[in-house]
Amino acid sequence: MPEVMLRRLKPNEVPMIRRDPVDGKARAIAEPIVEAVRIEGEAAVRRYAEQFGELQPGQKLLLRREVELREAYESISDEERSCIERTAARVKAFAAAQRASIQAVKVPIPGGEAGHTVEAVEAAGCYAPGGRYPLPSTVLMTAVTARVAGCTRVVVASPRPSKITMAAAYVAEADVLMPIGGAHAIAALAYGAGDALEPCDAVVGPGNQYVTAAKSLVAGRVAIDMLAGPSECLVIADETADPSVVAKDLLAQAEHDPQALPALICLSDAFAAAVDAELKTQLAVLPTAEIAAVSLKNGYTVVVGSVADACAISDRLAYEHLELHIANAMEVGMQLKHYGGLFVGQGAAEVLGDYGAGPNHTLPTGGTARSTGGLCVMTFLRVRTWMRVDDVVATEEMVSDAVRLGELEGLHGHAAAARARLPAPGAKAAHDRVRVPSGISTRGNIDERLVFAIPKKGRMHEKCLKFLEAAGLEYERPDRVDVAICTNMPIKIVFLPASDIATFVGEGNVDLGITGEDIIAETGMMVNVSLKLGFGKCKLALQVPIEHAKQPLAAYVGSRIVTSFPNITSKFFKPLDEAATAAAGKVSPAVQTRIKELGGSVEAACGLGLADAVVDLVETGTTMKAAGLCMLETLMQTEAVLIDNPQSKHPELVKKIVSRITGYIDSTKYQLLNYNVSRSNLAAAVKITPGKKSPSILPLERGDWVAVSVMVMRKGLAEIIDQIVAVGATDVLVFSLANCRV
Repeated sequence: MPEVMLRRLKPNEVPMIRRDPVDGKARAIAEPIVEAVRIEGEAAVRRYAEQFGELQPGQKLLLRREVELREAYESISDEERSCIERTAARVKAFAAAQRASIQAVKVPIPGGEAGHTVEAVEAAGCYAPGGRYPLPSTVLMTAVTARVAGCTRVVVASPRPSKITMAAAYVAEADVLMPIGGAHAIAALAYGAGDALEPCDAVVGPGNQYVTAAKSLVAGRVAIDMLAGPSECLVIADETADPSVVAKDLLAQAEHDPQALPALICLSDAFAAAVDAELKTQLAVLPTAEIAAVSLKNGYTVVVGSVADACAISDRLAYEHLELHIANAMEVGMQLKHYGGLFVGQGAAEVLGDYGAGPNHTLPTGGTARSTGGLCVMTFLRVRTWMRVDDVVATEEMVSDAVRLGELEGLHGHAAAARARLPAPGAKAAHDRVRVPSGISTRGNIDERLVFAIPKKGRMHEKCLKFLEAAGLEYERPDRVDVAICTNMPIKIVFLPASDIATFVGEGNVDLGITGEDIIAETGMMVNVSLKLGFGKCKLALQVPIEHAKQPLAAYVGSRIVTSFPNITSKFFKPLDEAATAAAGKVSPAVQTRIKELGGSVEAACGLGLADAVVDLVETGTTMKAAGLCMLETLMQTEAVLIDNPQSKHPELVKKIVSRITGYIDSTKYQLLNYNVSRSNLAAAVKITPGKKSPSILPLERGDWVAVSVMVMRKGLAEIIDQIVAVGATDVLVFSLANCRV
């Protein structure tokens, strides 16, 4: 009789795999370690790392991206580098698609609006096991996903990291790697390690029982992905399946760990026997047979009458990995309810999920797939809700309900806080008397488009048209019309005087605008300055007749000043007036500089006898000198800025337009430099061209050479080319950029 490699169970004998993911003994060991790190910080981390042979006294606790991790990346073979980079790209592409599927939302509520925003946590701690096998794939799965989610700091922890693991951390754009593991590594990620390492906000990644126990202890202090146990794989196979391939997939699972759980559900005893025979043959030549043979004893085979019966058992168990080696696999797979990761058809091997087809390989175990999913960008994201109420009369029913609920629950403070929001007596009648007819909004913009205001004339106008083009806005503006509707985006462009734009953005329904910092300061509007645009730079200055150039500033206190900026000018002279009043010992009348506002021709005011001095903008000084004036004092420096309305109803679209304009501005400052260089000279070349973040480096067919692509400042480009050629660079090419994102 053929040897049975997987024990046979009847359908009603299949045990549930639900189990407590935290081993009690492991938790008892992990708890004092975690507590020590929480209290002592780096000292405890080093003590345990040295105790477990991970660090020597004085050895670095953090391996930095641009030093040790880069060195590891450069030390591995071209083939290994290419493999890691291709895998990272697939993981990144899938994670990016997931991130794009999660958007901010906004819905109306009585009297206002409510919604949610979606933002990443700032710091991610990513754990990658390094005990039995190095797992660079886990570094990619965790750290790449964290970066795509939007985390600004990524820390990897992995004990005794191999060069491949460190290179994977480099490719994944981790900031640092801690070469330690176990409970003390998890505690360091959660609580920090003194001055060496700040705490992370989320801690993710699989590990042994002590890692899982430590994650259970820090959960609540930080976000975690899951409490994972030993790995599991269930294969459902019908008569179309290949016993040899099924056996290979079961052994791939079995070699993970002596506690791994490989299982098979099939439709005939003959197929089960064929898989057993293949397992025996393949196990005999498998280098990891010692581990795989142990975990095969954890597994089982179940013979059922139909694929439907197999699916019913699968949904009851909720395995981590579920492979379908059956006919109509996709149709059946879409009907299944509970699994961590689904692998549809014989071609979709579970190992492809392990090694970076795209979906993440950190998945729920122990039946917890019934209640949670695997690690993904959502693990690092926070959905935060908000609400805004503008019309208190419209909220009357909602507020009354809140008052009543507070009273029903006995929370009288809640009721009082709600009651304070009830509209005053008579407010509803007054509201009804001034109500605007249905379909007309007093706030304008009834078509719900984002409104973007730009100056309607002058030099700023011409510059702004370039920004509209760079932002990809397609529109037609009829002659003598100051409104244009975009045909490719829900945006309305309005052309306004530059001096009015800040007011429309700050108090109106305009979402975005381009104006000067001087205008914002003059109007005092509360707007967000999204971006400095790099043009329109000038000074707002106190200008006096040239013949009075040597007079002190105090000579103009109490004098006549003409300006187009009366508010800024008044604020500037107010403390000078008060000081002059105090110095003269006067209480009344007080010294007061007389400020007169003019809409234009300010520079002529002194020559025509209207002013003793003027406050006006100076760009080149040509107009000032022609009027016989010179600068005595600078009140502020200003330039054109992109501003947005803090109450905009289109925050995501605002962010997109700001990003596009930022990319265009960066493209005017940088050029793309490509060159080839030998690996022996790479470090010297990269030191000359470090790039905005870091250069892209790709292997060439000639193994000892690489191609470098890097962004460099336009200013000084010729000198940079001379320097890289001097260290051995060849085939140097320079490309202009139309737009970019950096």
